[in-house]
Amino acid sequence: MDSHAVAGAVSSKPVRVAVTVLAGDARLADDLEVALATCREAGALEVAERGAADVVVALAELVTDAVVDELAGWEQETENLGQRVVLLAGPMRERYLSRLFAAGVVSVLPYRDATSAQVVRAVVASYAGRAVIPELLVRWLVDEVRSAQSDLLVSQGPLTGGLTVREVEVLRRLADGCDTSRIAGELNYSERTIKKIIQDVMSRLKLRNRAHAVSYAMRVGAI
Repeated sequence: MDSHAVAGAVSSKPVRVAVTVLAGDARLADDLEVALATCREAGALEVAERGAADVVVALAELVTDAVVDELAGWEQETENLGQRVVLLAGPMRERYLSRLFAAGVVSVLPYRDATSAQVVRAVVASYAGRAVIPELLVRWLVDEVRSAQSDLLVSQGPLTGGLTVREVEVLRRLADGCDTSRIAGELNYSERTIKKIIQDVMSRLKLRNRAHAVSYAMRVGAI
């Protein structure tokens, strides 16, 4: 793994910023170093060790389990307990999101489209306690929190045929003839989340298809 590290100052407060390339893109790392060196918010730059850095900028063209595990390892090994991670990432699966934020990621930028200036602004914002996150990821986070709350409520009482309240809401609408787009609109979830809920039900209860899932819910008295 190639890596580059730079350090500077933000808003007259000392800040060390380590720029690390996970995908071996040394050219992009060099561009970021130049951008950080010329940024108005950054002062004179000097080398900083990643473990002691206040903000780490990590680049991953493809987010994989290995990338997430490496970031989690950084979070465990860092000397700076307040360290923040700005992640430049390509397309990722929704399942990685909570693990990335648990690993210290506070801002996410598109790997291909982010400019050096945008990265610098994200670094400054992250150091100041803010976050830069695409709208889609924000929606995923909202859905994940709502899902966790729903599952928590269900865990405090008996389940109906092994179905959660949220799953029953989706299956009831399927039984009424609604498609995933309409269900997503009525329940204020993303369509992707609705599809995942249905798939989870079929997989967990070994149901063949959506019609079988609706039939099961009716048979156990959930709908």
